[in-house]
Amino acid sequence: MDALRRFDGSLNDLSPVRTERLERVVVAGGGPSGLVAALALAREGVPVTVLEKGAELAVESRASTLHPPTLEILASLGVIEPILARGLKAPRTQFRDRRHGPVATFDLSHLDDETSFPFRIQLEQNKVAAIIADHIRDGHQRGDWDCEIRMDHRVHGVRTLGDTAATVVVGTAEGIVDIDCPWLIAADGAHSAVRRTAGVPLHEDVYPEKFLVVSIADDLAAIFPDIENVNYVADPEQWLVLLRTPDHWRILFPLAADHPHPEGEASDELVAECMRGITGDDRSWTILATSVYTVKRAVVDAMRRGRLLIIGDAAHQNSPLGGMGMNSGVQDALSAGRRLAEVWRGGSETVLDEFDRLRREVAVQYVQADSHANWLVLREPDPVKRAAMHADLAAAAADPDRHRERVRRTAMLDAVRSHL
Repeated sequence: MDALRRFDGSLNDLSPVRTERLERVVVAGGGPSGLVAALALAREGVPVTVLEKGAELAVESRASTLHPPTLEILASLGVIEPILARGLKAPRTQFRDRRHGPVATFDLSHLDDETSFPFRIQLEQNKVAAIIADHIRDGHQRGDWDCEIRMDHRVHGVRTLGDTAATVVVGTAEGIVDIDCPWLIAADGAHSAVRRTAGVPLHEDVYPEKFLVVSIADDLAAIFPDIENVNYVADPEQWLVLLRTPDHWRILFPLAADHPHPEGEASDELVAECMRGITGDDRSWTILATSVYTVKRAVVDAMRRGRLLIIGDAAHQNSPLGGMGMNSGVQDALSAGRRLAEVWRGGSETVLDEFDRLRREVAVQYVQADSHANWLVLREPDPVKRAAMHADLAAAAADPDRHRERVRRTAMLDAVRSHL
């Protein structure tokens, strides 16, 4: 087989051309979560190797939101300036009714006494990852830390997971290489080969919808002058999410679970049908990118198993409503990295068990709960219940205490302050 292609069979069928021993932490996956974990470790003096499957970092991007506490983390790691320079500041989030317009607007500036970043930054995850990777490489070249990023290294899984080491099976240009390492961090995404081969169960609850994401060059603010940069649009037949990024607008559409369109790039017919509902006419749109995917509510039963830590989408998945996926992954990464650095220096491994407990609590009690609550509000079919939900949102926005409480939670400040 081509060693760099995805492989879902038994690792016993993959014979290594050689074995390499690394006295370093190995991170599987070069997305934002994996790179933040690596940078956090490197800044603490821990040698790190990141293994990324592609010749370049991934260019596909679903996540695009960075919440205040995530910006605080990126500031602590020395990468906030390019993030702020390239990103779009979005302090306000608007809930709308598709037929009747604005319902409530929530403003993160209510938190200006609690955080240096009382706003969201809209910046796609591939751009975030590129900024962090450049920072890692620059620091490595200067000798500030020992952190390497190996491209064209596809992790097929973990062959053994012992008390003192893990053996990672890696596809490279020369063939299959077994890499022995004292610690492994799985940040290899929703289809994590490490999680699967380590036998860590993922408990799933698939949403009854697929999602279509369409990126356009057209300016939605010119069509709807009263929208914000982040908008959740309720409708019992087809709710929407409208998100502005530095370079384009992104629109999230729900599709029925039994919709025949496969995952991946969307057909022109499907995009045209969905976009027609934005304005009710057949105007021409400048389509930049499309993607169809299925969303799950899922969480592993353990984010630590011996010498393995699991973070980000490899550990938990949720609806994108609320923009918590990339944020929770980055927060997982900092928690894992700093705690593992303490263990590397001879500290007790109990801090890793604490990481497991706290971060799984965040995944269930904050990320999944809030994303699911947003999903229910947007799609409520009963007009009486929908009216009551909208009235409550408007009342919360108008009440300073409730407004502050809501934005604290949706910004994930509560989760970080108590569970990092």
